[in-house]
Amino acid sequence: YAKQQGFGIVKAGGAYKQEKGKTLNERRNCTWKCESGGKPDARIRASSRVLNGVSGKGVKMANRKTKKVGCPVMLHAKVTKDGKWQIRNIHSALATERNGVENFPMSERQLRNVVDKERRFKMMEGDANAMAAYFHRMSTDNQNFFHLHRLDDDERLKDVMWVDARSRAAYVEFGDVVCFDSTYLTNRYLLPFANFVGVNHHGQSVLLGCALISHEDVETFEWVFTNWISCMGGKPPSGILTDQDAAMKKAIAKVMPNTRHIWCLWHILNKLPLKLGGYDKYDEIKQALLRAIYDSYTVEEFENSWNEAIDAYNLGENAWLKAEDEKQADADSARFCHQLVFDFPIERVFQKIYTSAKFLEVQQECLKNLYVSIVGCKVVDEKLLEYTIEDRVWVRDPNTRKDIPTHRKREYKVKYNSNSYEAWCVCKLMESSGIICRHIIAVFEKNDVEE
Repeated sequence: YAKQQGFGIVKAGGAYKQEKGKTLNERRNCTWKCESGGKPDARIRASSRVLNGVSGKGVKMANRKTKKVGCPVMLHAKVTKDGKWQIRNIHSALATERNGVENFPMSERQLRNVVDKERRFKMMEGDANAMAAYFHRMSTDNQNFFHLHRLDDDERLKDVMWVDARSRAAYVEFGDVVCFDSTYLTNRYLLPFANFVGVNHHGQSVLLGCALISHEDVETFEWVFTNWISCMGGKPPSGILTDQDAAMKKAIAKVMPNTRHIWCLWHILNKLPLKLGGYDKYDEIKQALLRAIYDSYTVEEFENSWNEAIDAYNLGENAWLKAEDEKQADADSARFCHQLVFDFPIERVFQKIYTSAKFLEVQQECLKNLYVSIVGCKVVDEKLLEYTIEDRVWVRDPNTRKDIPTHRKREYKVKYNSNSYEAWCVCKLMESSGIICRHIIAVFEKNDVEE
């Protein structure tokens, strides 16, 4: 069972049968526990590193990971008189939710879904009705206008997709290879706007369909892809380009098994400054990688040029350039965790839902929260509050390449819904990086939000 669910087990105790004062090699009972049960080793804390703040006192943050997170999964069984094992006690918890290491939610986009939990459309009733009326008018004018929506368990609008007649006609001629992009966010509702785009005979982009989606998970993408293909006459494209999103990958493999899935080069190259900008010879590295990409005519030529660039600039240990390490990172994040270092109850929630690497970023926001203060609160309506947050201005230290606070201050606005426990901050760190910001953390603390 543990193997099926994707977690390890250990023997945590038991007794052997005894006869005439001698212990026999025959068990009387045994207890098995999850490998993540128990408390962390004290040596983990002892090897912590110290992050210095403005006060100079510093905050300890563990740089070693541990499996021990107090998981209560346990099974105790004894041997009956007839020699059969009998389960006497069993306690299951998070193990049933893991569903295998390979299915453990890991990606940045999936993490936003977990943090938001039951994120629903933030549309007021009038907005949804107006959109429905618009779709109705379009369908009346042209029967080839396609639109579809679905509701959540509370009968509220959840996901919407539409394809106009021109897009359906264009797909017949220019639907061999399409690009699917969900990196846009609507300004008002913070919902991902997804679109299908092709290229026509003039080299121009042509829109082949649109959607507003509530979640960026496998199930939602399957719904979008399935209905979009159905709208296009049941013919999937020969190739589809997307960003490096695990949920999209699984959905495409299921809905379009014969379609070649390609990662979008633009999205990859757009990350070069972020992932490699810290290297002294960044400009040379960038040019070497671009030459390998654009000047190679065969797979072998590309791989040789790429590996030469990696070796020449000692990039072999760069985590971003190891795509092959993703599965191992998934497994490590599922089995290990970084320790809590602050007294924020919500930090324990972050520890459970973020990957190991992203949790460290969240802890940095927790550290910066020490310099945040709430200076005002305005009641927008019965359930919506608007907080004014005062924060230090943070700058990047050129030597350590870490953010340090200055004595200058800046104000931020955070809107908080006390009914749904949702919050939106003007800094938009969640939208840009997929992690919760220190300003929302301060509001959650104020309202004792723990889950």
